[in-house]
Amino acid sequence: MTKTLVTALVGEFAQAIHAVTGGAVSVPPAGGARGDGWATTIAVTGAATGSIGMWVTAPAATTLTRRVLGSDDAPAAAEIADMLKELWSQSAGAVSLMDDFKGLTLTVSAPAPGTPSADAFSFELQLVDGPAGFIAGWGDVAAARAAAPAPAAQTAMAVTGAGGALGNPKLEMVLDIDLPLIVRFGQTVMTMKALSNLGPGSIVDMGRSPDEPVEMLVGDRVIARGEVVIVGGNYGIRITNLVSPADRVRAMEA
Repeated sequence: MTKTLVTALVGEFAQAIHAVTGGAVSVPPAGGARGDGWATTIAVTGAATGSIGMWVTAPAATTLTRRVLGSDDAPAAAEIADMLKELWSQSAGAVSLMDDFKGLTLTVSAPAPGTPSADAFSFELQLVDGPAGFIAGWGDVAAARAAAPAPAAQTAMAVTGAGGALGNPKLEMVLDIDLPLIVRFGQTVMTMKALSNLGPGSIVDMGRSPDEPVEMLVGDRVIARGEVVIVGGNYGIRITNLVSPADRVRAMEA
């Protein structure tokens, strides 16, 4: 299971890069993934237990951070760590929804400088304008043993989310509340006179390029940005940038 899980994570990592940068990404198997880089531990619980180590070579991590931030300046270590954690978190979330890995919970830890394991499975990270470096993964994951059922009086339910463990059933009910989700294509300012002159056929300049991402809001808080897509004949949004889980929780509290 370890190799198939690593391969799936690498594939979704490439998809996450493509969603953020818009460029083509491929990750063919390769050798030679050694040297300095950024390592991340992903804890595996649920239907299987263990951990997976994922590693990205330092030049690739720097290149990806620059592209995500849209800057030519050398990124700070904290910026690299945040970018990698977001990409690995998106990858882990996508993998946990796959049929082959249903029942697994993947928890991503903060990336830190490190080197890959000697027995790691290696992949070459190829961006649209050429190779960027290597990705490697290793670990030990095995199917969990069935535990004996606990007495009813001692059974407790815990739900882990962005805000932590929720052991209170009343709090779990809150998570099922519908929230209004708003997609904002742009905004502008008009005088009262211009507003009163609007009519059928009027065109209002929203002051944004068609290539710019649209904003997704809960209440008045922006929680994500993305690109407009067509899903089953309806408009949809492909997320390209997401605020932290803590900020999303604050948006729900507003």
